[in-house]
Amino acid sequence: MTEEQMEAWEKLGSIPERAKFLLDIGVTAEVDIEESDLMFRACVGEVRLPVTGASKLTAIERGTTWLKDKLKEAKEGE
Repeated sequence: MTEEQMEAWEKLGSIPERAKFLLDIGVTAEVDIEESDLMFRACVGEVRLPVTGASKLTAIERGTTWLKDKLKEAKEGE
């Protein structure tokens, strides 16, 4: 994420705004170790999502789905 994107991220207050913002940038994955297991953590820039996968692709797919679900839940709650 660029500095400008991080500044914009920090100004967002609601879950739907943040989820949409992160989806627009795109989910990636990085290596993570969880209780001695090697996994991939879904992330967008420095923002680490609470989603992991056994492969990079799985983590990205799960992270994207997780963000879409958060956006959908927030819209349904309005």
